[in-house]
Amino acid sequence: MKSKYAVYVRVSTDRDEQVSSVENQIDICRNWLERNGYEWDENAIYKDHGISGTLFLERPAIQLLLEKAKKKEMDMVVFKSISRLARDLKDSLEIRETFIAHNVRIISIEEGYDSNKAGKNDMAFELWSLFAAQYSRTLSAGITAALAAKVRRGEHVGRIPYGYDREEGFLKINQEEAKVVRQIFDWYLNGWGYKRITLELNQLNIKPKNKSKWQVTSVQRMIQNPIYCGDFILNQYTTIKVGGRKKQIRNPKEKWLIFKDHHMPIISREQWEAANYEKKSKVKSTAWNDLRGIIKCSECGSHMVIVQSCKKLANGEKKHYYYLKCSAYRRAAKAGCVNHHPITYEDIRAFIISQLKEKGQSISFHFVSELESKKRIKMSQLQKQKAQLEEKKKDLLDVYLDKLIGKQEFELKRNELDHRMEQIEVELVSLNKREYVQKRIHNIQQAFAALENEQQDLLQVFKTLLNQVEVHPDGTIDLSYSFQGDFS
Repeated sequence: MKSKYAVYVRVSTDRDEQVSSVENQIDICRNWLERNGYEWDENAIYKDHGISGTLFLERPAIQLLLEKAKKKEMDMVVFKSISRLARDLKDSLEIRETFIAHNVRIISIEEGYDSNKAGKNDMAFELWSLFAAQYSRTLSAGITAALAAKVRRGEHVGRIPYGYDREEGFLKINQEEAKVVRQIFDWYLNGWGYKRITLELNQLNIKPKNKSKWQVTSVQRMIQNPIYCGDFILNQYTTIKVGGRKKQIRNPKEKWLIFKDHHMPIISREQWEAANYEKKSKVKSTAWNDLRGIIKCSECGSHMVIVQSCKKLANGEKKHYYYLKCSAYRRAAKAGCVNHHPITYEDIRAFIISQLKEKGQSISFHFVSELESKKRIKMSQLQKQKAQLEEKKKDLLDVYLDKLIGKQEFELKRNELDHRMEQIEVELVSLNKREYVQKRIHNIQQAFAALENEQQDLLQVFKTLLNQVEVHPDGTIDLSYSFQGDFS
């Protein structure tokens, strides 16, 4: 039996590989396919390797299968078990609904699940998905408990910090790196800032543990890390899922597990506390940046951020200036990127507003009302073409049954007609969604109108009208608009 099927396999870790290897999953799926009369196709295998089943958007193979389902390029997907499909209940149900909505049959061999035999109110699939999700949470809790037991025994878990090596699970001081750590703390306690320390380390060609150059954030984290005075903190961070992707967030301090004197310190506790003493000084306020996320460095693609400087005037007053700097340069100076020609936030904001206002004068929105009539005419034409193709298919079948053409020619011509009908269906769907275009144009029209009030926060206006703003080192600016010409 021939069928446009796909075999989906997934393993997330080496531990997972031991229990349910890729080869094991493929063999199980192949056995089921051949026993049910399907021809085995090696090219039908789709693998997600080393990716957690709780991460939906970061699994390229499953995303590709969903796209193929939407394009009607397959009619069945086979996998060993629902836990291979997903370990998150919401994702599992969303994947199933997408497949079923596009008439793709789902086969889960381990559970004996077949979507063709199950009804729409299929609680069995939901229960198995729930068990798979619960297993993932139980496994996570077990791993956390095991890590805590290791740390209580004095072992180290996680990344090896600069200044240490790990031998048989325990931290051991790396004497060469420890000298650098002590020097960094000395510099900081003598009044050096993070940036000055970073520049000095890079100029001395001292290499960090896992990167080629030091960055300001690396130095800051080192000084704030209690591991250097012998303490270890477990459960400081939690990984959550946002929009199908993992995101690390910091837990509140009451959830931290702090192990005092866990290993040999590099600096004294007194030094660490002195370096991390919270000074009660005024916090500098940063100007509100309504270009955030839009304005980028042309050299490295990093965000441009606002830095503040202050100048004392002759009358004794202080004047604050807000400049834009490449965030990579700000973190690591020349090791990160280049220093841009000084340009103030106010100047670049005013320039962008003037450019948008000028652009807005040449744009016509009058054709919006004509869209609906054009849409009706186009849909009528497409419906007529579709009806003609249906007639051609009937005529083609008659010619074949009268044995005027062979089977191969019949299938070829029928496939051509089917392909053209699919294209028409896509066009019809697109036309039915044309309201989005009208809404988009109205949003743009409103955004241009909002530019007249320059004093308000224009973040949403800029996001509507601009794809990106690129700032070059010499201060020149390139604007990429989210609209085209005069919409005609």
